[in-house]
Amino acid sequence: MEQPGTDRWNACLDILRASLPPATFNTWITPLWFVSLKGSDLTVGAPNKYVHDFIEEHCISQLRAALVQAFGPGIRLLYSIPKEEDAAPKSHLLDLAAPQEKPRPRFNPNLNRNYSFDNFVEGASNKLALTVAKAIARNPDQVTFNPFFIYGPSGVGKTHLANAIGQALHQDFPDRRVLFVPVHLFQAQYTEAVRTGKFNDFMAFYQSIDTLIIDDIQELTTPKTQQTFFHIFNHLHQNQRHIVITSDRAPAQLQGLEDRMLTRFKWGMTAEILRPDMQLRKDILRAKTYRDGLTLDDTVLDYIAQNVTGSVRELEGVVNSLMAFSITLGGEIDCQLAASVISKTVNAPTEVTVNDVLVAVAKQTGVTRRDIGSKSRRAPVVAARHMAAYLLKKHLDLRYTDIGEALGGRDHSTVLHALRQADARLATDEAWRKSIEEVGARLSGR
Repeated sequence: MEQPGTDRWNACLDILRASLPPATFNTWITPLWFVSLKGSDLTVGAPNKYVHDFIEEHCISQLRAALVQAFGPGIRLLYSIPKEEDAAPKSHLLDLAAPQEKPRPRFNPNLNRNYSFDNFVEGASNKLALTVAKAIARNPDQVTFNPFFIYGPSGVGKTHLANAIGQALHQDFPDRRVLFVPVHLFQAQYTEAVRTGKFNDFMAFYQSIDTLIIDDIQELTTPKTQQTFFHIFNHLHQNQRHIVITSDRAPAQLQGLEDRMLTRFKWGMTAEILRPDMQLRKDILRAKTYRDGLTLDDTVLDYIAQNVTGSVRELEGVVNSLMAFSITLGGEIDCQLAASVISKTVNAPTEVTVNDVLVAVAKQTGVTRRDIGSKSRRAPVVAARHMAAYLLKKHLDLRYTDIGEALGGRDHSTVLHALRQADARLATDEAWRKSIEEVGARLSGR
């Protein structure tokens, strides 16, 4: 049941939507929420003091005019802002910017020097992504491809390519502030900034970046961290700063992220990197063995390329193992040795079925396979159903309709809700996350 005043607050939002630029409304007004209306006192929630201060400085006249229209004269606006804990000693997790009146200091861009354009091997599966990446690195002021969203399965070179962009910019444009940050580190920095009362410094630092490279965006699951990244993204994009994002899936397939964020990911350029084909696998092997000073016969190269099809990481892992065997044993590297190494280092692909997933979930949770597909709304059954939906998507990459069919004929929206609930619980429930990991490990090891 809606609280008294909610409808008038929604009317106020409609007035503001019509009177403010879309970017301003979406960035600064959308995060607000209705808390209560007591007499003439309207309390509105703001996610942090940073949003509150911006509104009071830039949007307050429009906000007050809209409040008078919606609530009438005499309305008094109050804010409710989540309290941050008292400041603690400065954390080593944060490399925060100096005050803006001082020259911007050089800082560690957190790039992997082993990942450059020079050692990125081009092929049909990555040609588009590589072309766009080089265009960004050559002309960082050109924002046609902003944001640049790179996606593909694990181990195909997304992180390598993103780092290569950063390395080229850092070398050719030394005054640009380039930062590579995995999502798990971004989330840790955010949590630490809130805990120590350094949130404004955190925001100032990230909003000072010229090229921000975010790795594994699919792991951005907590709502408050998403909201913070959303504001950083908007600030950088509006000021024509580059954003490069990597993910293991396309924007349309991401679950657990807000729709407004997914929409922004599609503003620029999206490029997929596929698993390497036979020719690219051979080229990668040749480049790797040349760099490492290892000589392999073409017959051995062909054998490895034919039998290691999963990812670039697997190819490089096989070469590293062969090198170790060569140094230790001093013998010739032939197809027999390659076969032995591959059998020990590369998981043979096994086909996981819908039934495998459902049986594994039932065994893990103690809920019967029949109950998972039933209409039961008991909490353990619902939890098992959400787990099954998550694993069916992850291991079989089924369409929502196919997942719904596997779960007893449920519709698209029900499946989407289940996936979002699973992602949310993964971020907050350690025991449940470990349970899913145990099921996933058993399925992967079949």
